Amino acid sequence: MERAARTRPSARCPIRPGDACSLCMPGVTGPQDCGLVYLVQDDPEMAAELAARRSSVAQQERLASGR
Repeated sequence: MERAARTRPSARCPIRPGDACSLCMPGVTGPQDCGLVYLVQDDPEMAAELAARRSSVAQQERLASGR
């Protein structure tokens, strides 16, 4: 029996909704250890702005898919 090749899911960037993590910060392995992600999520104003952007992107995706 032949096994199907496993693929790893690509990590999504929490800062750029809809984009994959491009490892834009030196030394990171993904969003889980990204200093930029930490700083944005730790700041209440920036976190609120990010939540609004995510909401907007999600709404645009729903409209585009017809849901």
